[in-house]
Amino acid sequence: MKRPLAWRSSLLVAGLLTLGVSFSANGEEQRAGDASIRIEYQFIETGTFKSDALDFGYWATDTQAALISGDYAINDRWTVFAALPYVRKRFKPNPDPNNPFDPPNGDPHNPNDAYWVDFVPPDRQFWDDGDYHGALQDFSIGVSYRVAKGPWTLHPYVSYGVPASDYPFFAKAAIGLNLWTIPVGTTISYVPYFSDWHFDGNVAYVFSEKPLGSNVDYWLAHLSAGYWFKANLTVNAFLSLKYVRDGISLLDPVFSNGDPFNYPAAYDTEEWWQHDRLIGNRNLNLGVGIDYFFSPEWKVSGSTYQSVWTEESNEIDFAITLGLTRFFGDD
Repeated sequence: MKRPLAWRSSLLVAGLLTLGVSFSANGEEQRAGDASIRIEYQFIETGTFKSDALDFGYWATDTQAALISGDYAINDRWTVFAALPYVRKRFKPNPDPNNPFDPPNGDPHNPNDAYWVDFVPPDRQFWDDGDYHGALQDFSIGVSYRVAKGPWTLHPYVSYGVPASDYPFFAKAAIGLNLWTIPVGTTISYVPYFSDWHFDGNVAYVFSEKPLGSNVDYWLAHLSAGYWFKANLTVNAFLSLKYVRDGISLLDPVFSNGDPFNYPAAYDTEEWWQHDRLIGNRNLNLGVGIDYFFSPEWKVSGSTYQSVWTEESNEIDFAITLGLTRFFGDD
C-alpha cells in the first residue's frame, strides 16, 4: 500500500471553525478529479477568560461542532475546496461572590436586563441561560494552486467565508462573530528523502469585515511534525495560533463609558454590544493527533489539544476532534 499522506489543518479558534483546508501532501502528482470529503466532530471545553491583569473564571463554555468539508482537483495544479460547520455552544456559569462582574450584579450578556437604557440592542436574544444553542456558522469556499519541488509541496490559497445564518454574536454561548472573512495563505509540506518524518504548516492572514470601522484582521497558523510508525499510521504534534493584530482589551473604557468597574450601570453602549467582535483575541494551543488509513480511500483521524497561552480569550482546557475522510481518484 502506498503511503497517502493527506495533511489537514482544521483550526477551531475562539470556539469557531474559521479555516479548513485539505490537500494531498505526499509529493505525488496531483491529478484532475482527485477529491476528498471529510466529516468531523469537535468538542471544546473552555475555562478562565484572561484579560489584561484580570481573570474571569465565571465565563466558561462548552462547544460542539460538526463540519463537512471537501476539495476537488480541477487539474494537476488547481483545487477548489469548501466547508460548512454546524456549531452549538453553552455557557456554564460559576459565579464568584467576591467578583463584582459576576451575578447577582447582572449577567454581562443578557440584553434583556434593565440596565440597557441609552443603547437598545438590535438583537435581544438571550443565549447564556446554560442550555446549548446552535446554528449553521460560516460557509467558506476557496481555491488553491499546487507548487512542488523535491521534498517540498506548497499550496498558496485564498478563500471567502460568510455567515451561513443570522446567528447572534452577543453572548458567551455565541457560535461566532457573524463577520465575513477572506483568508489568504499557504500550506507547506516537507517530507525528507528516505525518511518517515513529515513536517507541515498552514499560515494565513485573514482579512475581516470591520465592525464599527475597527480593524480586526488576524493571523492564523498551524505547524506540525509527524512520524509514520507504519505505512498507514502516523502520529503528529502540533501548535496552532490565532493573533488579532489591533484588537483592544475587554477592560478598555470604550466599552463602559469610561468606568470599567461600574458594572452593569455603565455598559449600555454600542461598543459593548459589539465587544466580542472588537477585542484582541489571541491564543496558542498545543496538541497531538493521529491518522490511520484503513485503505487508500478511507482515513480516520483524531486529535486533542489545550491552550498554552491566551490573551483576551478563554483558555481551552480540553479539546478533541474526530474525523472520517473519503478520498476519490485513480489508484
